[in-house]
Amino acid sequence: MKLYQKLFAKFYDGFMHNFEKRLYKKRNHLLSNLEGQVIGVGEGTGINFQFYPDGITVYAVEPSKPMMDKAVIKAEGKPNIKFYNKSINDAELNQHFKEQSIDVIICTLVLCTIPDPVKALENFKRWLKPNGKLIIMEHIHASKTVNKKMQNFINPVWKAFGEGCHLNRNTDVLIKEVGFEPIEEEYFMRTLRFYAGVFTLTQTN
Repeated sequence: MKLYQKLFAKFYDGFMHNFEKRLYKKRNHLLSNLEGQVIGVGEGTGINFQFYPDGITVYAVEPSKPMMDKAVIKAEGKPNIKFYNKSINDAELNQHFKEQSIDVIICTLVLCTIPDPVKALENFKRWLKPNGKLIIMEHIHASKTVNKKMQNFINPVWKAFGEGCHLNRNTDVLIKEVGFEPIEEEYFMRTLRFYAGVFTLTQTN
């Protein structure tokens, strides 16, 4: 286990505290009315747990053991949250999540870090029920050319310090190209440009 992973997990909540206050209403809107079987992708230190309603089952998938250890503490008293210390693209998860068995999949500030986001989205398509939903809130590429160039320039260093986080991913485009269509979607600014929404599988899938 890398020392940096431990340090990253130790200081993550404190570093993100003020930023997360600005995302509180967005998370609450997206996550407070969930039902059924839910996969939380890259649950990190468990910031989403406070928004999850009672009566759902949450499969919290997190590849970083130090981050997951902090999430486990936040999940005390919540037996409906079950943990998997795996990458979302780990083939072993297919033993736990059967085809068309999941009601909701949640990605918040995580598609920026997954090494192969297309593979992850294809997994989501396989696991979701035909009427299932994908909920996302992600920072994405800048809209202005000059800002895009700056993001592209900074990205290699940012990725190294941010545990694989990409500043410049076209997540808003990628989700639709892979085969999801929005029920609701929104672009907004929180220092970085964000994209959030609720998606279902397109009718051709």
